[in-house]
Amino acid sequence: MANEQEITFDEPDEGRDIYHEPDDRALIRTKDVYQTELDNGVEGYSETMLAIVANFKNAGKPEGFNVQSMVGKSKRGEVALRLFAVVDDSVADPVFVKVGFKSRGCLAMTGCASAICSMIEGKTFSQALELTPKDVELAVDGVPKGKGHTTLFAIEAVRGLVGDWMYRCGMSLAEMDEKLPCDEMSVACLMCEHCSLRDTRVEMRVNEAIAKQKAGEAK
Repeated sequence: MANEQEITFDEPDEGRDIYHEPDDRALIRTKDVYQTELDNGVEGYSETMLAIVANFKNAGKPEGFNVQSMVGKSKRGEVALRLFAVVDDSVADPVFVKVGFKSRGCLAMTGCASAICSMIEGKTFSQALELTPKDVELAVDGVPKGKGHTTLFAIEAVRGLVGDWMYRCGMSLAEMDEKLPCDEMSVACLMCEHCSLRDTRVEMRVNEAIAKQKAGEAK
């Protein structure tokens, strides 16, 4: 046809290519949150979890923090969580006044880290220690399959905060074992390849053994 126009499709010079999946997806890279695991998009993540990850305001070390903890794993992908808290210990049952976090790993770890900070702020040690991985899971409206360890890490990090406070207060290992017992063969302990509370206990055992040895040598 004489009047027929030839239609051409120019390659766009800029803008998002909506026809091809990008090879690289965005990762979170901040001084407090370092995403190492490349998730398959947001498949399996709840809207609540994604909202927490997109809007967290409690990352980092709060000013005046006086306790801290760390949990994590390295095998089959590095995932780690550090908590920092301002504790008011002027009362019989100390209170978490302000809590911040640093996370490394996946979106689920960041979401659970931010959630647990909000969950324990304003709570006493006793109240915080009553929280369970299921409580964290409910707070983020579920975690993707294979990410259940992130809820457990959040709870273990809280225990680490309490343990750090006990250690800084000069409690003996026997006192700590009574007030904050650990089952070294539990699922939680086995999953946490890195645990500041366990490291503290080991250090205390070593120091006690050295002190007994020196006492024996002095006799």
